[in-house]
Amino acid sequence: MEQWEAVLFDLDGTLIDSEHFYYRSWQPILAENFGLTIDFDDWLRLFAGHTLLRNIEFLKTNWGIETSEAFMWKETRAAYAQADMRTIALMPHAEEILQQLKNAGKRIALVTSSYQTTVDTVLGHHGLLGYFEFFITRECVTQAKPNPEPYLQAVSRLQMPVAQIVAVEDTATGLRAAQTAGLACIAVSRQAVERARLTAADYIVENLREANDILL
Repeated sequence: MEQWEAVLFDLDGTLIDSEHFYYRSWQPILAENFGLTIDFDDWLRLFAGHTLLRNIEFLKTNWGIETSEAFMWKETRAAYAQADMRTIALMPHAEEILQQLKNAGKRIALVTSSYQTTVDTVLGHHGLLGYFEFFITRECVTQAKPNPEPYLQAVSRLQMPVAQIVAVEDTATGLRAAQTAGLACIAVSRQAVERARLTAADYIVENLREANDILL
């Protein structure tokens, strides 16, 4: 069994159960403004784990939808505020895995494509900010996942060999970023559609308790 000394967690879909929240916020915007209807599996398969700019480009490429980053930023932020991000629940066993890793003396950091405001709102609401040594958020990087820049920045801050560090991710986008940075990756998803895209991971599990068994 590998002896990892540091664990880099993704946020959305990994530590917090946010994908339904984002789907419920995006779907009315797409339907009302562009006449596009997607279901939750479509969201997971086509949009989850990507940046706003990438999703805008994806809408144009695949459906010919012309919109701007400024418009989608305004619409999505308004939807998130109305829905209240503090209602986003933790993934099962999220606090448990963080506590056990801390007790074991492991270094813990967060590497996410979300903004620091989201991190502060959701993890702050659940009282989990103190578990993390640092946060690599969207503001910190020029290129978000699947580019390896977020993980390379985290490795630089840890000042540890990559062999001692593992990433925990829930999407193919995050997996690609971690592996391109030279990291081992535990993929965790309860969604079958997502697990089918994660076969390149070092381990694939359905929940954080199973991930914890691998880490400790």
